[in-house]
Amino acid sequence: MQVIKIARLLGKYLERGRQRGKDELEAIDQLLHRLEGRRDHLQHRLLTEKRACKQKRLKAELKIVEMKLKKGMKRRQAFSKVEHR
Repeated sequence: MQVIKIARLLGKYLERGRQRGKDELEAIDQLLHRLEGRRDHLQHRLLTEKRACKQKRLKAELKIVEMKLKKGMKRRQAFSKVEHR
């Protein structure tokens, strides 16, 4: 009786872990999508901007967004590798 109960509890525990991993992957995907949109928007604004001081600020913002995007993609790959185990 105890063995069956323990096996059932472990199964539920593993299923919750899998679901949590999927939820985290979905959240990371949403953030990456938003960052890609932000990057495209900043690139467009940079191309249309005439003033040098604003171009400099936009370039800095663009670098920050690209770094966040790069880190997010690495994090996504790390989670997907863990998910496949």
